[in-house]
Amino acid sequence: MTKLINRVGDAMLSKMLGREVAGACVPEHGQSCCAVSNGYCSGGSYFRYYRRSTLSCTGVCSVTTSSPICYTKKVGVC
Repeated sequence: MTKLINRVGDAMLSKMLGREVAGACVPEHGQSCCAVSNGYCSGGSYFRYYRRSTLSCTGVCSVTTSSPICYTKKVGVC
């Protein structure tokens, strides 16, 4: 019975506060981050784009190829 009451209470609290506020996010949800994206070859060297995004509540920094570029890094040869 206690488990049921706790579950119902948690569900009600999360509905009132919203999903992101109800639980702790580490690192902070919405913080800016840069993640590896696509790359290209130039002059015999391979370069990777690192693109800007925001962290999810689980700490994942996911980007798309249309996200703004943070920086480019030489990572190898072609």
